[in-house]
Amino acid sequence: MRDALSGGEFRLYLRERTGYTGRAETTEITMKLPVVLFGLLVALCVVTNLAFLTEEVPFNDLPAPNGGLERIYNGHGITHPRFPSMNHGGDGPARHRPMLWLGWTFGLLQLAIIVGCLMLGVKRAGPVRLWLGGSGVVLGGLFTMMVLSYSGYLADETPELVMSLPAPTAWFLYGFWPAEFLVVLLYVLLFSRSIATPDDMQRFREIVAARRADIGRSDHSSPGSL
Repeated sequence: MRDALSGGEFRLYLRERTGYTGRAETTEITMKLPVVLFGLLVALCVVTNLAFLTEEVPFNDLPAPNGGLERIYNGHGITHPRFPSMNHGGDGPARHRPMLWLGWTFGLLQLAIIVGCLMLGVKRAGPVRLWLGGSGVVLGGLFTMMVLSYSGYLADETPELVMSLPAPTAWFLYGFWPAEFLVVLLYVLLFSRSIATPDDMQRFREIVAARRADIGRSDHSSPGSL
């Protein structure tokens, strides 16, 4: 359509039951989402490789029988000094601090991939993707607080308890775990409106019925049929 005042052109995209909308923009976002998810998956692989390549700490360089030095990693499975029948992980802060940022990045990437995969099934974007994205931000913020509190927990020799639990555990149990149901609730409430609508289900039933009718006709027309 052409604007009579400015002479410029503009387009309106009709959407069923809701008037006018920028459908081309919605389609463009939907097409870009798989590319974004693939990039997140590649980033997740990179973080995993960095975790494997990061040298384990703590360790001791002990004399070897051949006259050289042998590096012994004592960050896991070493004999407990007071209870010889039990192994323990050694110095927690020394083991976890070099890997903490990798674990935080890995967790955020996982949350982004999960929320992005849920967005793939959304047909009528509207506020649904915004709500899903907001839920992902809430989960990411709670996960970040859990990691930050764990970093402080490692540095504090006498950490205080929060509601009878260490701070990072409290963030997980009282914050992160209940917040996961935000995404579940959104998905359940909006499934029939934005993912599999009644029109979609009716079309699916028609396709199934037509397919069964074709199979029935092919069975009756086969040479072996009576």
